[in-house]
Amino acid sequence: MIHPYSVKNLLLCCLLAIGAAGYSQELASQGLAGQDLPSQEAAEQAPITVPVAAPADLPPAAPVEAVAESLVAAPAEAVAAPAEAAAAPTQAAPSPAALAAPTSAIPDFIVSSGILVDGLQYDIPMPWGHEQFEELRASYMTSGGRKWLNAVMERALPYLAYVEEKVEEYGLPKELVYLPVIESEYSPNAVSRSGATGIWQFMRNSISGYGITISDWKDERKDFMKSTDAALQKLRDNYKVLGDWLLAIAAYNAGLGAVSRAVKSSTGETIDFWHLYDSKKLSREPLSYVPKFLAVASILRYPELHGLADGWGEPRDWEALETNRQVDLQVLSERTGIPLELLKQGNAELRYHVTPPTSSHMVKVPAESVEAARTVLSDTSTPLFKYEIYKVKSGDTLGVIAQRYRTPLDIILQANPGIKADRIKIGQTLIIPHLGNSASASASASAAAGKDGDSSREFSAMYTIKKGDTLWDISLKFNVQPDELARQNGIGMNAVLRIGAKLKVPAATGS
Repeated sequence: MIHPYSVKNLLLCCLLAIGAAGYSQELASQGLAGQDLPSQEAAEQAPITVPVAAPADLPPAAPVEAVAESLVAAPAEAVAAPAEAAAAPTQAAPSPAALAAPTSAIPDFIVSSGILVDGLQYDIPMPWGHEQFEELRASYMTSGGRKWLNAVMERALPYLAYVEEKVEEYGLPKELVYLPVIESEYSPNAVSRSGATGIWQFMRNSISGYGITISDWKDERKDFMKSTDAALQKLRDNYKVLGDWLLAIAAYNAGLGAVSRAVKSSTGETIDFWHLYDSKKLSREPLSYVPKFLAVASILRYPELHGLADGWGEPRDWEALETNRQVDLQVLSERTGIPLELLKQGNAELRYHVTPPTSSHMVKVPAESVEAARTVLSDTSTPLFKYEIYKVKSGDTLGVIAQRYRTPLDIILQANPGIKADRIKIGQTLIIPHLGNSASASASASAAAGKDGDSSREFSAMYTIKKGDTLWDISLKFNVQPDELARQNGIGMNAVLRIGAKLKVPAATGS
């Protein structure tokens, strides 16, 4: 079976060929046919603009999809007729009246990476023909590139509906829906080497004023709702200052200050992003960031036309429910039937998949399960949080207990108000939160917490290596990933540790 997309492309190519033939006839009638024209190889490599006459049954400004659909839907003989006309002997030169017609009546049909793109509607203009933009488009249009884009957009499904809704609510360009594709591949757990986190890749120093908080229990940079609101507000703020969407997007990457300084140092009547691009007023990263974003957005706005999946699945709708007690996502899953992995996707900001011990917290649940979740959350007769009562024994220290239960020391202190890390008594009762229902789940939660922001944590303390220490033991003690600990100290993961040597570690209570 021939895919409709292939038929569309074939017919659109025919349309281009027809237009090119007609244009050649017009050149011949004006005595220009004998002049040198670009070689076929050069024409294939470069983006081209071919003037063609619009089909008689469509208005000149009709979008290319409409042209394609009309050709696909037309009877075979109707489609074949123009081709026969194009193959006919050269006709007489057009009349003087026809030659006098304004050239603006003939639309430009633009081919980019082999796709007819004239008539496609974008809120942010695409730089058709720009070398880096076209190179990036071509790379995403390879089979591997399309496979990657499809995979990323499938990963985006739990968050896509909310992002689209907020972009529309704020009246922002639709292309911004695809900014997380190049920021994080739409993964809420993405953490860059510089510590940027979440689908919108917020740094710790860039969340002020946007309603995002970070604590021992949660990192709201991973909250897809709060981070989306914050990112769109930041982009809107950038636009208000700079007055240009490409500059606003560049500022999202490089910082508003850097872009503002680049604009001020530039000369010319109009300073836009491409002015900065040509003059190299910004560093290479933001100068490449904008064309990369535009290449991705130009394709994903019209996925089927570009050979991608016709939709990536059913977008997920969520509702945030308020709870005034701690909730373990695993317990909530067991009592509502909502898959645990789905709850984790919606509440990725929770470091241990447990809501913090605060007066209230919003738990996000799938829209179709709202009533079941609301019933469980409102039933105060059954706890939704697992913990253990532990009696202090001889030789115990709070640090040892924390390692035994793989629960961070700070969390135990928060769960036991009034106790001090260096003063616990034999027989004293402690509440030990279960951060996960099994050792593996707890270890996974601890690893996730250590990974988050390791690169941005300040390694300001020193640790003296003792007999029996390994890199893995020390990383567990300071709640940091072992590869990050090794990188910060310039050693290998399997390096031999010398007793008495010093290691740089994050400052941690009870170390």
